Amino acid sequence: MNIGFIGCGVISIAHLEGLEELKKANQQTFELTAVCDLNEDRANTFAAHAEERLGKHPAVYTDYQKMIKEEKLDAVSVLLDHDLHHIVAEHCFASGIHVQMQKPLAISPFYGRKILADAKKYNRVLTVSEPSVLGAENVAMARAIKDGIIGSVNMVMDYATVTLNRTFFAGTAWRHFKGRAGAGWINDHGVHRTHMFTEVNGPIHEVFAYAEIFEKELSDGTTTIQPTGEDTSVTVFRFDNGGLGHWMCSTAAHGEKMSGVWIYGSKGCFRPGKHAALENGQIIPAKDLIAQYAPEVAAHPFAHSYVELWEAIAEQKAPISSGERGLEALSIVFTALESALIGLPVKVEDVMNGVSHAYEDTVIKEMLADRRG
Repeated sequence: MNIGFIGCGVISIAHLEGLEELKKANQQTFELTAVCDLNEDRANTFAAHAEERLGKHPAVYTDYQKMIKEEKLDAVSVLLDHDLHHIVAEHCFASGIHVQMQKPLAISPFYGRKILADAKKYNRVLTVSEPSVLGAENVAMARAIKDGIIGSVNMVMDYATVTLNRTFFAGTAWRHFKGRAGAGWINDHGVHRTHMFTEVNGPIHEVFAYAEIFEKELSDGTTTIQPTGEDTSVTVFRFDNGGLGHWMCSTAAHGEKMSGVWIYGSKGCFRPGKHAALENGQIIPAKDLIAQYAPEVAAHPFAHSYVELWEAIAEQKAPISSGERGLEALSIVFTALESALIGLPVKVEDVMNGVSHAYEDTVIKEMLADRRG
């Protein structure tokens, strides 16, 4: 099958690495035949990298609508700013093209629901490239926990503080504006975590949170901005099964960053990317868990994302990282932001279904104002 990339920014390199891993494993599910970016120099540079890694130089475009019209594409991977996801997805679906969406699914749950509805309307496949639940290591973790290796999960703790020193995350100012990114770090990074939480322990029922913009001005030395997306959030939540969680994100940390996830069960603790520590003192390394629970899964999460997309198109196999799961992960983030705005606990289903949307309204208002401007 032929695939095109829409967007050749930072994350596109990880996607290219995923396709390269599949090629090396003689599992070349897709051929990258076209790439598109508004910046022609960036698109040409990326195309050259693609030729080095994959052996073929993809066609280069600066207009994605021209690309999907002229190229015979089976699928595209959308690697753009969050506020463009629903627009580009609809155009691709209407052209008969399947879509892999780089997380988050959309700028907000309303537009996430729209993408899901459009995929259904045009009978096209939609998957989400969510590396926190894909790849052998993450699949092994989820399978091991569901198999009861640490017993019943009763507590999740996640801390992610980043020391940006008042600069831009990933060198991109747009990620700090909720009219383009949906929110700050809690959305850009947070959907990774919320997707993982629900993958290992099922749906989250209710959330309570505080959120702030502590750093009112950021600069890369050339451009100075006043962020509108929250840079810090402190959240507690309850799973449907009664388990509890504590989750903190911040890009306003200084001096020392902190990162780690602990998944506690009735028989032990799971440290993603490290090991399972059982109550009897046994430590099971991640590599042993992979060998036991996910030996058939591609190691690279982005390689796995293309296997999922291929299997969903060719075999109608349900993906781990589906559009529905992407909407759920996004909705948990917006539930936290809704709670922080109104000062009350909020149910995830109310945000996911559009019943509660006070925070989302502020995102959409800023997004539409930016476009009018």
